[in-house]
Amino acid sequence: MSEILKNISLSKETKAGYKIGGTADYYLSVHNVEDVAFAVNFAKENNIPFFVLGSGCNVLVSDNGFRGIVINTGRMDDIIVSENSIKASAGAPITSLVREAILANFAGVEELSGIPGTIGGGISMNAGAYSQTVSDNISEICVYDCDNGKELILSKKDAQFSYRSSIFKKKNYIILWANFVFPLKVAYGILIARQNEVLKKRKEKQPLEYSSCGSVFKNPPDKRAGQLIEQAGLKGFSVGDAEVSQKHANFIVNKGNASAKDVRKVIAEVKKVVSKTFSIQLETELVFLGEFDTEI
Repeated sequence: MSEILKNISLSKETKAGYKIGGTADYYLSVHNVEDVAFAVNFAKENNIPFFVLGSGCNVLVSDNGFRGIVINTGRMDDIIVSENSIKASAGAPITSLVREAILANFAGVEELSGIPGTIGGGISMNAGAYSQTVSDNISEICVYDCDNGKELILSKKDAQFSYRSSIFKKKNYIILWANFVFPLKVAYGILIARQNEVLKKRKEKQPLEYSSCGSVFKNPPDKRAGQLIEQAGLKGFSVGDAEVSQKHANFIVNKGNASAKDVRKVIAEVKKVVSKTFSIQLETELVFLGEFDTEI
């Protein structure tokens, strides 16, 4: 059984994202479902909340930290390739899924190249890029039902996937692994060419030289959040070292020493100005962990 640690700095434990924020009261790096169950039971017994963390690429951690237990799935990173499918554990990087799919000539995830998140986080928010999403090739998902203390197998339909959302935003489930099925095989050279094109676009259009959580806001219906933010004159708007990227307005970057408070204030200002200018309420993609003073 893994050991529960105390007062762990989350800025050091997030492999991606902003890499800022305070400490968690308790922290457990899990290896299997037994560890997950142990952590959830610990939270229940001590009447504290829990939070499941992968790479942290889509999480803004409060400067005040988190008064609960963080369950890190990063060590649950197995990937098993079969004849026409891949079974990937929750902590496996999305980039590893893409790599293994391309090596096996499986088409359908190559446009996800460069997304820094894990399988679990990607499934929860139905992460996507260009014309593909994480959910496209999923056949089933294994979860731990925290309310009943049991493992469940969910179908793709059960997961209720939609744009940047799923049932995992509503239910008390922890994703353990998912099975991805690939009915279409394509030559390795073609898939690599597609991947290289995607990575080139990312480098050209996204501020990859700075820490960020990627796109901060969901695209409103028939609109692009980045274009709205740019048209509102907010490119370059900053609070401390948190800045609306000059390269891509839907990115808020940490230019060096931004605090979570700084980032939150920039988000609040962007939402306010876009609402006032276009009468459109932007909705955030990223998850907030801990308590914040600034309302958004």
